[in-house]
Amino acid sequence: MKNWNCDGGHCREPKGQVRVYPLGGGANLILCRACCEHENYYRAQRSRDVGEPDKWPRHEWSECEIYGDHQ
Repeated sequence: MKNWNCDGGHCREPKGQVRVYPLGGGANLILCRACCEHENYYRAQRSRDVGEPDKWPRHEWSECEIYGDHQ
């Protein structure tokens, strides 16, 4: 299943709200809730693997800005 408004690949719904997930340095991803959760899981794993948690910040869904008109 793919939400075509989402940049991720772990969507659970074909439509729905997407939010701006900041990557740093002005870069962002536009993610649905499931992909946001997956990105946070990936970043937690990565920070443990490389031992540099400051380089892999995580952002909760509720803190991310709503993108577009999907309110």
